[in-house]
Amino acid sequence: MTRPRPLDWLILASLVAIWGSAFALLKVAVAHIPPVWATTERLWVAVITLGIVVLLRREKLPGLDHGAWKFYLANGVVGMAIPFALFALAAERIPSAMNSICNGATPIFTALMAHMIVPGERMNRIKAAGVGLGFGGLLVLVAPKLAGGMSLEATGLLLALAAAILYAVSNILAKQAPAVSPAVGAWMMCLWGAVAATLIALLFHAPLKVPPLDSALAVLAHGIFPTGLSTIGWIYLIQHRGTLFTSMAVYVAPLWATGVGITFMGERPDASAFLALAIILAGVGLATFHPKARA
Repeated sequence: MTRPRPLDWLILASLVAIWGSAFALLKVAVAHIPPVWATTERLWVAVITLGIVVLLRREKLPGLDHGAWKFYLANGVVGMAIPFALFALAAERIPSAMNSICNGATPIFTALMAHMIVPGERMNRIKAAGVGLGFGGLLVLVAPKLAGGMSLEATGLLLALAAAILYAVSNILAKQAPAVSPAVGAWMMCLWGAVAATLIALLFHAPLKVPPLDSALAVLAHGIFPTGLSTIGWIYLIQHRGTLFTSMAVYVAPLWATGVGITFMGERPDASAFLALAIILAGVGLATFHPKARA
């Protein structure tokens, strides 16, 4: 695979900023909207947003017999509907920065799964050490909370980690999907995710009510940017640069999210959270390490 181009790095940086801000938006949204409905609403906003993009670009959807439909069905459920709901539930229990730190472990799980499943992305000793270091950081983050029993905070951390594991599965699935344009793939994925999220919300009989303006705007922004437009960039990078390069966006996003949480949300993560973040990021750095090829 060729070295990343400037456009690849620009898309990666945009994903860092958008995804890093998403957890603060999520915290505002779930303050007045049940998590399952916050997930459903943001996905339908994304469907509309991406539908407009596809129409403006005059792109055609693949036939119903095209293999991409089943892949994006699976990815819409595993990579959007369920993990979005898990992160939203976690947002009721933990600060946005800690939610993002758990999400930052996604490359660790991605590297481990890619090693077992994706040809050409097997781990060497350096990457294996990074995976081990990343899991050590997760223990630093979670162990003190679990020591006091299944508190709200401990439950929130476990929900967020479960979502991160599903994100890793989604990264692997997206790499195996039949090729369609990033915009069409993003629309298909969000559409299936929205349908699945709606069914989940109805299954849980969550109350649906009109939220205050700040929560409504948070869901709208969440649907347009972190859910909708960023998914185009994510699929593009998955197709052109592979799972590990793309997962670096999740590597840096927790730093952005922590800054947003401290600056705008008044959050004050404890020392163990910062230590865990440093260890996890060091692990991810090793797990996604690509030495320069010799001339």
